[in-house]
Amino acid sequence: MPKKYSFPELGCSSCEHLQRVGGVLCETRYCGGFPKKKKPRRFRSSDPKYKAPKWCPRRLPTPVCRIYGFADEQSRSMDVLAREGFDSKKDQYISIQASHYKLRLEMPFSMNARAFFEATRHGGSYEILSEHDIGLGEVVEIDDGLKPYYFYYLNWSKVVPVSFFNLNGIASLDNGKHTIE
Repeated sequence: MPKKYSFPELGCSSCEHLQRVGGVLCETRYCGGFPKKKKPRRFRSSDPKYKAPKWCPRRLPTPVCRIYGFADEQSRSMDVLAREGFDSKKDQYISIQASHYKLRLEMPFSMNARAFFEATRHGGSYEILSEHDIGLGEVVEIDDGLKPYYFYYLNWSKVVPVSFFNLNGIASLDNGKHTIE
């Protein structure tokens, strides 16, 4: 039986910019996430109730793909433990430590996380990311602004979703310069 993976899109209920006015029966929702606007934007009745609307200020116009390479040779050798501990027949996700990785490449991407994962299942992941010289054991992040999803590059034809990838302390690219967050 093939495994079912879900890539849910975060809704406004978890956003700190959501403002609710009124009671349960006649509630009005506002989004205060626009930095240049003084007044929050009111949700229309046609906007989705649970998902983020198309005009959400957190949503990126095009998804961003980030590729994380190994921080050093010791991290590369530690990756063997994660790869050997993963059993594709019983494990749905792989667990890795983000401290072994550093940001190598950031680029705009034409697919969201679900489309990327489906494309790698049918056509192989190497063809999709071949011009970016991705190596075994590296991590691919697909971020649409609402929620990033991480994938471990297991072999030339397979990526596996990562269960948890804590980015605190990982160097990021900021206009071509490395900064520590």
